[in-house]
Amino acid sequence: MGSGVAAAAGRAPGAVLGTETTAGSIELHDGALVLSGDIGDHLCDEFRTAGPALDAVDCIDAPRVTLLTGAGLALLTAVARARGVGVPLWAAHRAVLDPLRMAGLDDLFDIRAPRT
Repeated sequence: MGSGVAAAAGRAPGAVLGTETTAGSIELHDGALVLSGDIGDHLCDEFRTAGPALDAVDCIDAPRVTLLTGAGLALLTAVARARGVGVPLWAAHRAVLDPLRMAGLDDLFDIRAPRT
């Protein structure tokens, strides 16, 4: 299965703009940046090319991330810079938290435990 970009016309409430590969996905849905699976270079490049305004992100939902590469860190950092420090980030596992801490970027986010 290849990758693809899906965009909702006019970005009405409830619209989804995102990128998906067989390994992972990134979607912007009602202000929530939803990350799942492997957040790698190709996936992040496709998402950035799709053109969503990163300042439209109100929070980041990442409890289903299994791998966060340097490109994923760059995407999260770009969101934090566009929105300001303290962007809510739902993630409580090492796949997301370890790379953020090792890069010294965890202070950019309001890290919260995922809702169950």
